[in-house]
Amino acid sequence: MIVADVSILVHCVIDGEKTKEARQLWNLDKEWLVPTFWQVEFQSVLWKYVRFQGMPANKAIILMEYAIQLFSANERPIFRDSALREAIASGITVYDAQYVALARQLNAPCVTLDKRLQKACPDRVVLLDAFLSNRSGDGLIREASAGYKVKKEPFNHRP
Repeated sequence: MIVADVSILVHCVIDGEKTKEARQLWNLDKEWLVPTFWQVEFQSVLWKYVRFQGMPANKAIILMEYAIQLFSANERPIFRDSALREAIASGITVYDAQYVALARQLNAPCVTLDKRLQKACPDRVVLLDAFLSNRSGDGLIREASAGYKVKKEPFNHRP
């Protein structure tokens, strides 16, 4: 079980420089949990693709629907004030704190591509490459199952 932050989710849905590694992560551990907030942040990423990289708006909408099919069954609420407390304590954004707070709540690693987030919360956040190479050395790599249900397999049927 892992908490996958939006940087990981994006590479499951949109081909990018870390899609291969995201696929390896999926094959290693298919129990990806996300805070309910993930959809807002994912839409923001898609908006940036449309606005600054020329992605057609209809493609962004299709990708959002696909991501919802993949990840919405795995949403977990966080404790009411835990993201705010995490943001204040760690000096990170409330957006990033959503993922870290969920990871703390579940006693699971938060896997990310965000080096600043990992540096701010090294006890709970693991960079994707480190997770894959099992170099984190902090005992967070494999946790008990959370009863995750896979609705669809990413990478196999991307729109």
